[in-house]
Amino acid sequence: MSQTRRAFLITTAIGVALARPAFAADYPAKGPYAVKVIEDVWHDGSRNRDIPWLIRYPDGAQGRLPVVIFSHGLGGNRSGAAYYGDHLAGHGYIVAYVEHPGSNTDSLRGAFGGGGGGGGNGIDYDALGKRAADPMAALNRFRDIPFALDQLTAMDAAPGPLQGCIDMARLGMSGHSYGAVTTQAMAGQIYPRGSLGEPRFKAFLAMSPSGARDGDNAHAFAGFTRPFLFLTGTEDVAKVPGTNQDPLDRQKPFAFTPATTPAVQLVFKGGDHMVFSGSNLRPGRPTDPRFRTITCAAATAFWDAYLKGDDTALHWLRDGGLSGYLGNDGVVSVKGPAR
Repeated sequence: MSQTRRAFLITTAIGVALARPAFAADYPAKGPYAVKVIEDVWHDGSRNRDIPWLIRYPDGAQGRLPVVIFSHGLGGNRSGAAYYGDHLAGHGYIVAYVEHPGSNTDSLRGAFGGGGGGGGNGIDYDALGKRAADPMAALNRFRDIPFALDQLTAMDAAPGPLQGCIDMARLGMSGHSYGAVTTQAMAGQIYPRGSLGEPRFKAFLAMSPSGARDGDNAHAFAGFTRPFLFLTGTEDVAKVPGTNQDPLDRQKPFAFTPATTPAVQLVFKGGDHMVFSGSNLRPGRPTDPRFRTITCAAATAFWDAYLKGDDTALHWLRDGGLSGYLGNDGVVSVKGPAR
């Protein structure tokens, strides 16, 4: 335990409240565990669908460990956002990356590198737009997640490196872009035909979230009742036809999350859409490494608060620690009760 964190616990134990805890170094710092990786493919016989997966986990951690799911964006795969999973696994989490056929790299390979609708970087955005608008691709994505949870339950019971280690009572859901849409669906976003919320999740983290397509945000996000962390940036735009190109749209889920729900939003000043993915599509951006470090710090504190029940992390996240660490690089907003 760091000296600053120990001082905080001693001080609060004798009844002195600290409005802006000063132990930011605990959360961006590399965790104590080495990280191991396993990967394979699950087969969903009910849909005749193969789902590639990759899991990062802490080597030598004892007991049952909390689990965080990650869903990639359009054109991504199970290897993306490794920085995020490595950081969390180093801090004692099992991080399961679920790859979604139909909106992954393989299914969109023709859209990259010189398609007819491409921009200066050779990406065929028209092809990406058609895939993004495919309702079956979305529905299959949403169905992949409950299926993955069932497979993790089975993995915990079967011989292997994670036997007896997966705590299915402490589950978190996260994702970037289309993966944030998938996260919002699991959190209970309400669509014209209902909701597909997954009750097994305790909390949610969305990188580059999206407002409701029909514009009825108050209705769409009325079902968000569990803790949520939203991360976006002032330049968070995805150049995909049919999607909202206003960065402010990505702040709608937080704005319309009910006031009774614990929620935090972090908006990076100058942060773009790809900063969260781990890709470097825009070279020469010196802020990207810092933004990713802050993302890891915020995510660690969030999951510590809501999957590990750590009150110190909760205070840092909501009561000025994260905001102070962020400094002039962005804005933190908080709503709802702490728990």
